[in-house]
Amino acid sequence: MKKAIALILAVILMVSVFSACEEVELQTGSGDGQYAGVNVSNGGKNEDDSDINENSDSNSTGTNSNSKPAKNDEDTNVSDDNNYDSNIDVQAPIEDYELPNYNLNLEYVRSFEQDGRYIKMVQYASLKDYNDYLSNLLKAGYTKYDQNQIGTNYFTTLTNKTTFVSLSFTSGNKALKVVSEPLGDLYPRKQDNKYTDKKMQSLFTGMKNENRPIYSGMGFIIRLSDGSFIIIDGGGGDYESKDSNKLLKILRDQSLKGTEKPVISAWIFTHCHDDHIGVFNAFSKDFHDKVIIKSFYYNFPPDEAILLKAKFMYDKDYYSYPTFKRCISDYYSDAAVIRPHSGEKYYIKNAVIEMLFSYEDLYPSSLEKGSVSDFNDTSLIFKINIGGQSMLITGDAYTKGANFVSKNFGSYVKSDILQLSHHGQNDLLELYKLVNPTYALLPISHVDEKRMSSNAANRWIAGIKNKETDSISENVRQVIAFWNQNVTIPLPYNPKASEISSKLPDKNTTYPTYPLN
Repeated sequence: MKKAIALILAVILMVSVFSACEEVELQTGSGDGQYAGVNVSNGGKNEDDSDINENSDSNSTGTNSNSKPAKNDEDTNVSDDNNYDSNIDVQAPIEDYELPNYNLNLEYVRSFEQDGRYIKMVQYASLKDYNDYLSNLLKAGYTKYDQNQIGTNYFTTLTNKTTFVSLSFTSGNKALKVVSEPLGDLYPRKQDNKYTDKKMQSLFTGMKNENRPIYSGMGFIIRLSDGSFIIIDGGGGDYESKDSNKLLKILRDQSLKGTEKPVISAWIFTHCHDDHIGVFNAFSKDFHDKVIIKSFYYNFPPDEAILLKAKFMYDKDYYSYPTFKRCISDYYSDAAVIRPHSGEKYYIKNAVIEMLFSYEDLYPSSLEKGSVSDFNDTSLIFKINIGGQSMLITGDAYTKGANFVSKNFGSYVKSDILQLSHHGQNDLLELYKLVNPTYALLPISHVDEKRMSSNAANRWIAGIKNKETDSISENVRQVIAFWNQNVTIPLPYNPKASEISSKLPDKNTTYPTYPLN
C-alpha cells in the first residue's frame, strides 16, 4: 500500500512540474505564426499597433517613439573572413533556414516568417552590429558570396549548402536586415560574367502596349552588346496577343542576323500587377519555344499578401498571378530564378544592375499580414549602368519605397535617365530631385498630355511652374512617352537638338529611328 501511495505521489509531482514548464514555455516562447519571434521594448506595442507599423512619408524606418536609440557606432571597418570575436557564443543553425539571433539587440529586433523565408530587422542598429553578425555567420560556416558598399551602407551575401543569406546595414534609417531563405540560383557577379562581346550597339526600346482596358502598361527591352536582351516587365498585354507578337518582332528585328532564337539574358519584373506581367503571360503561352530565356529576376510578397492587397490578380485570365507562376514553371524550367535584395550588384553582359530597394526593406513598418500598405511599394527600384550612362527604374514605387532610397542612398541615385514612377502618377519629388535626370521615360500607352502637370514631381521634371512648385529642373532635355509608337534609342543616348522635336510629349511627337544592327 505504501509503495502504491508513493507511486501516485510521484506521478502527481511529475505532472505538476511538466505543467509548470509548459506554462513558462507558453509565456516565453517565440510564438507560432507569421510574426513569430517578435520582441518589443518595454512600454512598446505589439505588431498590430499603429505606433510600430505606421511611419510618416518622410521617415521610412517605422521607429517606436518609446524606444531608446542604440549606442554610437563602433568598429566601423567591415568584417572580413578572419575578423572573428573568439568570445562570441555561436549558436547552432536552426532548421528551416531561420538564423539564430547571434547576440542581436533583442529589444529592437523584429522577426518574420514568410513561406519558409525568414527576415530579421533590427532598429537603432550600428555598423558594429552588422560586423558582429557577419563575423558570427562566417564562424558558423557560411561563405561570403558577394559584398557591396554604397556610401555608408553595407551589404553582404552569404551561403552554405542549404541557405542563402542577405545581410545589410543601411545608415539612413540605422537598420540591420537579415534575410535567410532556401539556397537557390545565385545572381551573376563580375567574375561570373563571361560572354562573347559582339560589339553591337546597345539599345533601349519602350513598347507601346495595345492592352485593353488598362492602357498603362510598362514594357522595356534593352539590347546588350552581345545581341542578347534584358526585358523589364513587358506590359499588360491584350486578348488578341498583339503585344506578345510585337515583343517577339522587336526581339527578332534587333537580334544579330542569322539568330535562330533571340536570347533573353534576364527578364526582370518590378512587381506583379497585371499591367506589368500580362504580356509575359501571353508571350509565354504563344512563343515560349521561339526564344531562349536564361534567367528571371523578381521578388514578390507571399501569395496570401498578394491575395490580400491585390485580389484581382487572382482572376481567371492570362493577366493573373497564378498564370504567371505556371508560365515560369511549365515553360522555363531550365531558367535561373533569382530573388533580388537591396545592395546586390548583377553583371549581365555589358550591363551592371544595382538593386536599391525590395519590399523587405520596409519591415517592420506598414505591415498588413506581411504586405506593405500600398502594393505599388512592392516594386523593385534599381539602377542600370550601360553604354556609359545610368538609368533608374522605379516600377510603380510609391512614397515609402522612394523615401527609403532617398534617405539611404542620397545623391548616389543620380542618373542620366529616369523612369517616372507608376506611369507618371506618383509624386516623388524628393527622389526625382536626387536623380536629376537629363531624360525621362513616361510608360503609358494612351495620349495624356496633362499627365506631366498632374503632380509637383512631374511639373519639376517638365519645367512647369505654378503656385505649388517653387523650383523646376534645369537639366531635363526630353520626356519620352510611348503612346504613339514603340520608341527605340541608342545607349548612350545623347541626341542632337535637331533630333528632339519637343521636350514634352504630345499627340504629334515623333522620334527619330536608329539603325538596329
